[in-house]
Amino acid sequence: MEMYDVTLIDLNTQEELSVRIEVDEGETTENIVISAIMNKQEITASNYNYLPAFQEFRDKLLIAGYGIKCNGSRLNAVQSGMMGATDQVYLVEMGKQAFLKDIVHIWDYAEIDTFPDTKQQNAFFEQWSKR
Repeated sequence: MEMYDVTLIDLNTQEELSVRIEVDEGETTENIVISAIMNKQEITASNYNYLPAFQEFRDKLLIAGYGIKCNGSRLNAVQSGMMGATDQVYLVEMGKQAFLKDIVHIWDYAEIDTFPDTKQQNAFFEQWSKR
């Protein structure tokens, strides 16, 4: 079980708060299971691959009115098939190939002020992959 302390932002008030995220990275199940306690309620998501599990978790937080200030929340965070079991993503630029130097950890802090959902992130990926 991995623990990550992340910064959330209340999208209504812009107030930041720190939350501990627990991630079962395949130790007790075949899936990546991400969970956190928010306002005395557990938010959980799971998927066989890491980025889709993160995206489901992030979307649940967005619905609750919170954005996660981390690399995985960036519009340009993409994951190759071979990275599926890891907490790493590429931060890519439109029209450019991804390189090893572009790899970052999903949970690392990112100073961002926009919080796309999975649909927006996937649309960016589709455009980028057509380069």
